[in-house]
Amino acid sequence: MSLGGGLLVLLVVLALGGAIALHLRRVRIARERARLETYAAAPTKKYWGKRLTLPAQGHVCLAAREIADTRFKFDEAPSLPLAECTCKFDCRCSYTLLEDRRSGKERREGIDRRPVVRYDPDNPPRRSGRDRRKGKDTPFNDYVI
Repeated sequence: MSLGGGLLVLLVVLALGGAIALHLRRVRIARERARLETYAAAPTKKYWGKRLTLPAQGHVCLAAREIADTRFKFDEAPSLPLAECTCKFDCRCSYTLLEDRRSGKERREGIDRRPVVRYDPDNPPRRSGRDRRKGKDTPFNDYVI
């Protein structure tokens, strides 16, 4: 093999190696971008209220102990320190946010027929109007709703 032929083979090998390296780098970048997008697209948590958190150490006033297990909506929670707090200058109470446990995902599958069944103008209401528990000895008869 001549010097020119060997040089040509070397250039082809280098070009092929560079193309493979470039392709592998693009694949790695695409995978990294996809991984980062999954973190960026993570659903944000929804909070509906807050609960008073008492400090693990130190003095806790009676007013804070009374409402420690109470859950408040955001606009109904009292401001800290509490008005009845006995350690206003060294109050370590704080609020913990309460997450909404509903997923927001629709659980029904298939065709939803409820509006058709409930509000069909051609069919009369299916309820008879009489109480089937009336006169029977059931625990529900004692309660007024």
